[in-house]
Amino acid sequence: MFKEEKDFIENLNSVRRISTSFVIASATVKKARNGKDYLEFSLTDKSGQITARMFPNRNAHEIYDTINEKCIYQINGVVDEFPRNSQNFSIKIDDLQALEEDNYQLDDFIRTSSKDREELLDEIKNTVEEMENIYLKNLLNSFFTDPEFTQEFCTAPSAKVYHHNYVGGLLEHSVEVLQICRTMCHIFPQLDQDLLYTGAILHDVGKLKAYDYDLISIDISNEGKLLDHLFISAEMVKEKINTLNMDMPEELQTQVLHLILSHHGAVRNGWGSPVDPKTPEAIALHHADDLDAKVKGSIQK
Repeated sequence: MFKEEKDFIENLNSVRRISTSFVIASATVKKARNGKDYLEFSLTDKSGQITARMFPNRNAHEIYDTINEKCIYQINGVVDEFPRNSQNFSIKIDDLQALEEDNYQLDDFIRTSSKDREELLDEIKNTVEEMENIYLKNLLNSFFTDPEFTQEFCTAPSAKVYHHNYVGGLLEHSVEVLQICRTMCHIFPQLDQDLLYTGAILHDVGKLKAYDYDLISIDISNEGKLLDHLFISAEMVKEKINTLNMDMPEELQTQVLHLILSHHGAVRNGWGSPVDPKTPEAIALHHADDLDAKVKGSIQK
């Protein structure tokens, strides 16, 4: 059966009882102030994510041992708002039950970009076509003329939680960063346009390997946990440059890799960059990426 429109997470904005289905993205046992154990869940459907808690009369660990994460459950409980008038909603679960495949519609739980995938991809391809720097143009074409890579790039998420965390999120985020960079180049014509656009398109390419995902769940891969997507992105680009044997000038290679490795901003911020952004293009890319991620993250809440 299909979920009712009022029961999608984006519409859980009033205190009321509910009986509907969600994906249990994660479950943990926590301890309340009174010393009793309770369960905390992250629930998802195609419209978003919400926190839920269950305060059982029986042993919380026994219930936890029966939970299969990434599966779809019927949830009965109450939508709660705390503090009152905060618009911060969560679910207090009374009981839950795993659903068989014939008791739900998978389309209710597949989170996808609302933007047209072909239009987004065309924006990247048109940008590459208009580039004058032959080295950067060839580098980007080597990625986007590969059907397997392009398919993965168009379906991958951009994050597990914070922003663009759905099928097609990486493509959407990359194009939005590219669009912000276009505006920056109009304001600051001194910027190396082709270099900055290359950074915008490839800065998160390592997320293809940094996440394990399917239609209803996103997890950080072991490679992502141990290496982080900035390093993986730089490694993928460096490997592609070496494979092409196109004699890209060392200085240009360094500039491209610097864009990728510094795009999370100053090292002291602790956001993962191993080096501070030191060039105008690197500074521009960092702020474009940060702006898109933060604005999108605030809209998704």
